[in-house]
Amino acid sequence: MTYQPAENDLRYGAGPKIPQQTRTAHGRRFGTTAELYDAVRPGYPADAIDAVLAGPADRQFDVCDLGAGTGLLSRDLLLDDRVAELTAVDPDEQLLARNPAQVRVGTAEAIPLPDASVDLVTASQAWHWFDPQAAGAEIARVLRPGGRLAILNNQLDVRIPWVLRLARIMHAGDVYRPGWQPHLGHGFTTEPTQEQLFTTPVTIDTVVKLAATRSYWLRSNERIRTRVEANIRDYLAHEAGFDTTGTFELPYLCLVSISRLPTAD
Repeated sequence: MTYQPAENDLRYGAGPKIPQQTRTAHGRRFGTTAELYDAVRPGYPADAIDAVLAGPADRQFDVCDLGAGTGLLSRDLLLDDRVAELTAVDPDEQLLARNPAQVRVGTAEAIPLPDASVDLVTASQAWHWFDPQAAGAEIARVLRPGGRLAILNNQLDVRIPWVLRLARIMHAGDVYRPGWQPHLGHGFTTEPTQEQLFTTPVTIDTVVKLAATRSYWLRSNERIRTRVEANIRDYLAHEAGFDTTGTFELPYLCLVSISRLPTAD
């Protein structure tokens, strides 16, 4: 599916922008909600996993999952026969404690792996926490010739008006425009971004819990959290018209960006 938003489309910023000092201060807050994050954040569509692992039928990949957290993507990769070895890297030991892969504490700007040691680097729900230039250089260092970087991002599908309003109430932050691409340099060539639509079943309680895994909530005081929760419940029940105890489908858009290094001469 291809969608081209207008240049002045206010549903989208340029993508999440997080200053370096904020990355340092807030990047490890997610460990305090590791169990909840694992329970309510959606996984990735099967087509997105296939796009990440595309290649000859007998090809297997050594993979580094950067910013791997609790392992929402790592689990899918471990179950796939196309993955030979997987190393999950994250700065938060609390999150990594729930990740079933081989884990290493580290950052995208200082990846704890040798030069030319993996075929594929993945980054899901994490790229906005990285310094893109420093991370790009490190990813290029650990990839073998012809290796690739896959950036995945699940985001609320704000093209749907009621979802846009919900995202604003949740303070879900800027979302990437469909078609967004990273600016990598370091010899990478980036393919057109792929888009996968999917939904996940939720209740109003689930949406409140989902909000509680976002950085805005984690850095807010109890007064603000109480107000956000009340606004979510009021909007979904009274304006959007969802049953207070029933289940409904929450629309998402998964963006998959694949970048490649040149093969060896």
